[in-house]
Amino acid sequence: MRIRIALSLAAFGLAAIAVYGQPSDAQIIKDLTKPGVLKVELTPGPTKKEWHSAHGQYMWDRVAYVTRSAEVPEYPKATVKITGIARYHYGASTSFREFKVAENEYFGLPAPSKEEMLAMIRERYLDFLGWRAGDMVGDLHYMRIPEGEGVIWHTPKSFTIPVEIEFDAKTSIYDLTTIQEKIDVRFYRDAVDAPWKDNIVATSRERKDGAVRKFSQEELKAMPTMRDQLEEQRANAELAALGDVDIPDFETDMDVFMYTHKLMREGDAKKFEAYLIRMLAPVHYVEGSSTRLTANGADLVNKAVAAAFGGRSTYAEQYCPDPGVKHRQQDAIEIWNATQDKHTRMHVGRFGGGWKNGQKVGEQYRFIALEVWMWTDADNIARIRSYEPGMLCKSTGTIEKAAEQVNSPAPTATSGTSPQQSGGNDLMKKGKGLLNKLTTP
Repeated sequence: MRIRIALSLAAFGLAAIAVYGQPSDAQIIKDLTKPGVLKVELTPGPTKKEWHSAHGQYMWDRVAYVTRSAEVPEYPKATVKITGIARYHYGASTSFREFKVAENEYFGLPAPSKEEMLAMIRERYLDFLGWRAGDMVGDLHYMRIPEGEGVIWHTPKSFTIPVEIEFDAKTSIYDLTTIQEKIDVRFYRDAVDAPWKDNIVATSRERKDGAVRKFSQEELKAMPTMRDQLEEQRANAELAALGDVDIPDFETDMDVFMYTHKLMREGDAKKFEAYLIRMLAPVHYVEGSSTRLTANGADLVNKAVAAAFGGRSTYAEQYCPDPGVKHRQQDAIEIWNATQDKHTRMHVGRFGGGWKNGQKVGEQYRFIALEVWMWTDADNIARIRSYEPGMLCKSTGTIEKAAEQVNSPAPTATSGTSPQQSGGNDLMKKGKGLLNKLTTP
């Protein structure tokens, strides 16, 4: 009996020591009240003993909210509420270790109006919709800021606003589902007085699937998604910004080749890009579009424009008005540069049109391939520029003859990093190409 009493007293004594070692609320508030702090609040409940494996020891933890001046010069009355954990060493004699910050929320910073924020989201619509754009059919049924919720400032340069949306989306190859979702949208800027950046982060908070409508696989596949519509609008706007171009009704492939060659020599980058986007074969457009390019189509256009107009030397400087012919076959040609060590390759086909009395009519020439090879290093550019006027480019009028040479080997893609070697073109072998042989001073 005496042993039991002794053990009970010992246990009571240990418990008393533990309670005694626990920091009081007053002590925690005192330790967190630093210069600039306006208020300290503690969560209800006792301070808890927690094991911290990173430190290999127990500590006393208490969640606290510290409000202090935000120290934003533009808004001197702004405050920041810091949520964190006040952490103390565990033992008979406790001491303050750290205040582990979890998050900040700023107050007193002016935010855009609800209408302005919704307009900002519309300006970044594809980024906001994310994966939804690829499944959405039609526009959002609504987009609104929930009642009772508003802006949460994380820093003076970033805030989050919640929005509610409803939309119809393809959820299987047969199903079109109405979905309601709440999304947190975060905006960023580089400084308090800077404009909001284009990039945003949209994170789903809640989602509810509603009514489901059934369609055949073909019917549902034929419904354009919001991404299709937005990208089509953007492609049309970008093409319109390049300006209008007049494209002749080409009668022969050589008409296309010489017109394109002349445009690269005498036009500018915007005009050439606008022309080329309109002149591509259907394979280079997204299905159902005549302006929205596939990745390969965009690559073809970008490389050709950059080569002809975006380097240290222009196409006009490296190619003669009356170019020599490296290879020629029906619907394809390779033409030499002025020094016959680079070439441009063009390949066209006839597309579109319709049928009349069993005959295909109304087809138009379009580019299947276009590769422009240029010297880009300073030494070779200097070499080309070293020739006196008239020494490289002399018109011979034999491009017309090249139009008849359709039995030479097919053009092949070549590397643009090393000089090109002449092929088995009879015109070039006999020195009767459109570009005369180089004249030795």
